[in-house]
Formats: sequence, C-alpha cells, structure tokens
Amino acid sequence: MATAYGIHLGNSSGCLAVFANGAASVLANDAGDRVTPAIVALNGVEWEIGLPAKSGQASSKSIIKHNKRLMNNDFNEDDLTYVESSSSCRIQNDDKLVYEFETSETKLYSNPDNIATKIYAKLYTIASHSVQNEGDLKLVLAAPLNWSSTSRERLVKCAELAGFDVLQVISEPAAALLAYNIEESSEDLNVLVFRLGGSTCAASVVKVSSGFMSVEKNIFRADLGGQCLTKDLADYIAQEFRQRWKLDPHESRRAMAKLLQHADNCKHVLSTLSSAHVFIESLLDGVDWSQNVTRARFENIISSKISAYIEPAKKVIESFDGKITKIVLCGGSMKIPKLQSAIASLLPEAEVLSGINPDEVIAVGCAKQAGMILDLPELSLTDTSTEIEFLGKDIYLKYLDQTVKLFKEGTPQFAQNVCNIDVEKDAKDVSFTLHDDPDNDKFAEEVFNVESLTKPFKLKATLQPTNILLQVE
Repeated sequence: MATAYGIHLGNSSGCLAVFANGAASVLANDAGDRVTPAIVALNGVEWEIGLPAKSGQASSKSIIKHNKRLMNNDFNEDDLTYVESSSSCRIQNDDKLVYEFETSETKLYSNPDNIATKIYAKLYTIASHSVQNEGDLKLVLAAPLNWSSTSRERLVKCAELAGFDVLQVISEPAAALLAYNIEESSEDLNVLVFRLGGSTCAASVVKVSSGFMSVEKNIFRADLGGQCLTKDLADYIAQEFRQRWKLDPHESRRAMAKLLQHADNCKHVLSTLSSAHVFIESLLDGVDWSQNVTRARFENIISSKISAYIEPAKKVIESFDGKITKIVLCGGSMKIPKLQSAIASLLPEAEVLSGINPDEVIAVGCAKQAGMILDLPELSLTDTSTEIEFLGKDIYLKYLDQTVKLFKEGTPQFAQNVCNIDVEKDAKDVSFTLHDDPDNDKFAEEVFNVESLTKPFKLKATLQPTNILLQVE
C-alpha cells in the first residue's frame, strides 16, 4: 500500500512530512529533530549527511552547504560565490559544475545533483522506517516559484534516484496555503505568504478562489536570510570573548566556524525560550567560553536589520491592489518572534496563521497534496508542469427542496466541495441532481440510501475530468 509524503528541501535544511489517517505530521530524524540540516561532508573516506556533517571537527572534513542554490539551472555568479564562501570543498565551474572533496585520506568528485540525491536518500531512510508495511513511498516536492521546469525536473530525478515515487512538484507558496487548508475557503481570499529561510527570502500575494490559487505578486531576494542574523549573534559573542580574554576569534577560521555553529543553535533556542546558554569548548588558544544570551539581547542585536528583512513583504503589499486578509509565515528564520510581529504589523487587520512551525509549513502542505492525489486514483501526473483545465460554467446541486451552487465557473479539476445535508431522521433514499442552471433540466442524478447514516451527513463532490463524483460520509 502506498504512503503519501511531502518534502521541502531548502538551502539550509530539509523537512519530511507524512499524510496518514486524514492528517499530515512531520517525521523526526534519527537524532529526534524535525528538520535535517541540508549539509553533506566527506569525513576521511565516509560521507556524512545532516547533523553529523554539521557537527564535529570542521577542519577534518570537506563540506558543501547551500547546495540547492546550484540546483537551479539559472544560478548566477553571486550564487556560486555564496556557496563557495560557506563551504570547504572546492568548486570547479568549467564545462560542468563539479565539487572536489579532499581529506587527508582521499579525494572525491561530485556535483549538485549527487549531493541532493544523498540528502533525499537520508530523508528516504527516515520515511521507510516510519512505514509498517512494504509499499511505494509516494512524494510531492516543493520548488521555488522562480524555478524553471528543467530545474524542477532535476529535483524529481534526485528524489527518484533516492527511492521515492514523485507524484508532483508544486510551488512553495502553494504548499504553504495547502498546509492551512486555505484552498478550501468558501470565500475569495488574498493571502500574503512570506518565507524567510537560511539564505533566501520570498514574499508572495496569492489569490484563492474556489480552490484555485494564483500568485498575483512575487518578490524573491537571494541576499536576505537567517545566516546574516546568525553572523550578527556570532560577532556579538566574539566581541564579548575579546573583551574578556583579549583574544580575537575573527583571526581564526576554525574559531569562527565554531562560533557560527553555536550561534545558530542559540538563535533557534531563543525562538521558543527567553534565554539560551552558549558553551564552546576550546574556542581559541585552548580557552573555553560560557555565556547566557537573552532573547531581549538577541532582539537588540538584530533590531537594526528588521526593516531590511520586512522590506520585500512591504513592497509586495504596496504593489498589490486589494485587501489581504491572511498571512502565512514559513522558513526557519520566521520562528523568530521579533520578525513575526514585524510582518504582522504591516497588515494589522490580517490574521496571522501560526499553528504550524514555519520551517515545517511547506513540507506539511506537500504531504497534504500527496494525500489528496492518492485519494484520486484517476489522477496521473507524469508531467510536473501539467496544463490545468477549468470549469466553463457554474454547477448546481439540487436535493429535496434545496438548491446549492456546487462549483462556480473557473474551478480547476479535482477541486472538492463538502456539503452538510440535513434530512429527516427516518429518511431512506435521497436523490441528488446536477444542473448547469437552477432552471434547467438535470444532466446527472445520483440516489443514495442514507438510512444507516447519522443525520445530518456530509456529501463530498469532486470535480473530475469527465464527471462529478458524489460520495456520502
């Protein structure tokens, strides 16, 4: 039996969610963490993926970070420079992009696709351990809105090489809305989706109408991310250390690598707690460092950059002619309360959806989409950029003396509508008819025996390519 999964692989981390029993949930990795660092390292002759690659003695490893930037076919020199500066492996960009991993024991060559496959293989292992019965692991992936179809196809191939059966690739804003079931809203909505990851940022306004989502405005920034905030916190800790011991960690690459790692952990702790303890063994010249950092201190450190971080959201709101009623926050850096309140202040009357951890939102949305696809066995998505057909007229449902507009013109295929049906408790058979106009004759009819159902009951309608499927629940 197939199981539905969703994965969001970002520049800094990856998250895996599963859809089971009508709900999506995030799967923890073998370390108990709900997100896995998107880092791969060659340590001696062994490959390390995730937390092992991030931890330990960095000087003995050859490491690649932010690999996703170079999975985009349209990457530029700035992307290449960013990946080179944050990684310790060499990158050759002649005829083809090649990573050169060198340790004291060996030298190996790889490329962005192979590295992505290794990360997907790590997530595949987590997924396979969560399944009791043997079966296909069906997957929906999320990709940035600005990626081309060829870049998305590269993601699909990497995930399939790792063992997944990829059903579809959807955009990150669409996945974020699916996580909160916003597409099921009976009203037309405009939603701000703001994603702030480790090294990139995107702000989108998405219009939701009858289950169909369309991106009205989008701004992408490759120069804004949580790494800048991590560096600011690391610089603050380095300054405190220098004042105490008259030693400057900035003069040692090894010391700064340690500092950045501990500052990143501290930043994540301060997203949920009011203080965090930093202890770094042998930071510089054998000197250990121990320090408490409060959330108030961290917010003071980053306060000068808040306006720059919310600028993409501010610009996309100003350029959009319409009322935005909901805000969806996603990306690991949006766990920071100061940033959450800053975005919320741009639209005081909008509802901020925060029931799901921001770094898990997109993966949860992908898992829900995978679950919906598996629920519709007729759906076949062999092409990741499939053309979508829309309903050309309104469809009405009639039963007893009631008339309901079931789907309105422009509704996409596979949209669903659930109606509450209230009938007499002793009712046995109920006839449902479909019409393209309330005054026209029926073009389809379905009769259900509802004698054994609890009243009122639910009628689920699914718009399929050649008919409308009615089911009672």
